[in-house]
Amino acid sequence: MAQKSPSLEFDPLAVENIGVTLAVELLEQPVWRMPPEVFAGAGVYALYYTGSHPAYADLVRIDQGRHKFPLYIGKAVAQNAKQGFSPAGGAGKKLYDRIHNHAKSINQASNLELDDFRCRFLVLNDAYITLAESVMIRLFRPAWNGTSFVSNVVGKNRIDGDVGIWDALHPGRGGRPSGTERESVATELISKRIAELSEPIKDPQVQRMHDRVMRFV
Repeated sequence: MAQKSPSLEFDPLAVENIGVTLAVELLEQPVWRMPPEVFAGAGVYALYYTGSHPAYADLVRIDQGRHKFPLYIGKAVAQNAKQGFSPAGGAGKKLYDRIHNHAKSINQASNLELDDFRCRFLVLNDAYITLAESVMIRLFRPAWNGTSFVSNVVGKNRIDGDVGIWDALHPGRGGRPSGTERESVATELISKRIAELSEPIKDPQVQRMHDRVMRFV
């Protein structure tokens, strides 16, 4: 029997390997109700949904309460991030504040219940935060990323502006434009994104990373 070719040299600092490590580490963190207890630091986080809103029925079915398929992935950088790399890492409670603000948004929505949401978070040094968020969004393809979920009440999201995708599907947030004219568009977009979770990832490298992560968790 012919001997298999030796594997390529493993580089622990390759982007693919760092990304897998960060994703696995996030998924190994405890699952918290929203908002979690107050904690310090900056980093990345994932939000999960377990409720009965019809737009997310397929997501709940796929996840089966395992908290492996996030609805949203985000980051919170340290207060001094714009000043460059800091060996001391993040300061304050930027990551907690971000999750807490999301909890307030969800609580204001007329058709969502905060008790149906859970979160995970991973406190990180500034140097890894943006990479971790970028990799995890590509790996997990969360449905809320790219919607108006995290938009500020400025510009196009003024009270008299266009209704964002998230706010069209979940009206009620103060300072956001009202109306449900885009609700069907929002529902279709969310359904399409959730359906894609059952399909292979088009980028073979990202698919390989995803498969590695799921073997660990």
